[in-house]
Amino acid sequence: MKPERAGQKVAILLLLSAFLLVTVVSGAGGPPEHANADPRGIEAAGRGSNDDVVSNPGKNAGPNKEQVTPGAAPTDQPEPGETPTSAATPGAPQTAAPDMGAAAGKNPDPGRQGWLPWLALLLVAGGAALAWHLKRPPEPDPAATVLPGAYRTLPAHPAGFPPELAGRYDRVVFVGRGGLGQVFSAVRRDDRRTVAVKIPITYDEATGKTFMKEMRVWEDLVHPNIVEVYSVNILPVPFVEMEYLPRSLGDLEKPLPGETAARIAAGIAAGLAYAHGQGVIHRDIKPGNILLTDDLVPKIADWGMSTRPTETRETAAAGFTLAYAAPEQVAPSRFGRTDARTDIYQLGAVFYELVTGRSPYAGDDLAGFAGAVLHEEPVPPSAIREEVAWLDGVILTCLARDPAGRYQSAREVQAAIETLMKGAGHTTLT
Repeated sequence: MKPERAGQKVAILLLLSAFLLVTVVSGAGGPPEHANADPRGIEAAGRGSNDDVVSNPGKNAGPNKEQVTPGAAPTDQPEPGETPTSAATPGAPQTAAPDMGAAAGKNPDPGRQGWLPWLALLLVAGGAALAWHLKRPPEPDPAATVLPGAYRTLPAHPAGFPPELAGRYDRVVFVGRGGLGQVFSAVRRDDRRTVAVKIPITYDEATGKTFMKEMRVWEDLVHPNIVEVYSVNILPVPFVEMEYLPRSLGDLEKPLPGETAARIAAGIAAGLAYAHGQGVIHRDIKPGNILLTDDLVPKIADWGMSTRPTETRETAAAGFTLAYAAPEQVAPSRFGRTDARTDIYQLGAVFYELVTGRSPYAGDDLAGFAGAVLHEEPVPPSAIREEVAWLDGVILTCLARDPAGRYQSAREVQAAIETLMKGAGHTTLT
């Protein structure tokens, strides 16, 4: 109930109760027909025989006798400045004058005076109830729209979100989970900006070290085609705050038009070229790790599997997604260690899926899929969709089984795509 309505109801009930009580008390003074009676007559009629004090004890005072106070000399005329004790009305019998001193010392209505404490108590209780209703926090109307931030009560956060961060964020929603961490969308309380918050899946030492390594690498990568990191923190718990983008390539319905797919692939290549220039390789390029702006600008996310070519195998985190894995990730003893060309192969696998709607390789199980990657050649995209034949050369070069047969840098991939788009009369994003 709204506080205004509650206050109005309490005030109305309070007034009605007070009015009813006053009415009852007022009626206790006597019958209605005595309302205009002479007060002196009422006083005289209400006295008993013991109330009259006369000058001759033992005798009843007549109706025309004046009362005489014992110890006072009777006088026929009032002293100057005094009010007569009785006044004769022409044509009417004289009545005994009321005892003013006795009337002043008595309660003329004992019944009414007995109700006065209850009336005061009712007024005090009603006032306290009214104040309590007005001070209560408003209860939200189920049919009303509650504006964000209308109440300071902290909402319940989804499972896995650290309670230590409840004072920093609200409207927290679980987004996804990767190999190292969980990602939540959240609204910062200070400026109401929606951000992505990533925290480790567990807080053991090994996971913590790998998580912080990813954050240190990612924080230094600033490019239009890489998701921006706003801050990296270790207190009160390890977490990273970054740019929030609600969609990824995995959310798009495929296949895409050739031009759209080429624009997205060129953007990914630009982001990889920048990261490679900083000495970082991603090693886990897949649709779920490519986030999209509203106008389909790709931004690379999730650098948990990233490494540097100078790092040893022991310091680099191992892991990949088989559907987009390069041959050197499946069989490093045969094809060598991962490097920048690994990202190029994975970009080719994503590009292939964008234009055909399926993976370049197929298998009934993990072993069958890995065998296809190591021993089979992918079907050209144009065999599935003839209208994307102009992209066959770039995609198949990226997917060369031998790293030496691929483009040797992401910048080369970007330049090749842009050349094809210009030749086909399309414009590029860069």
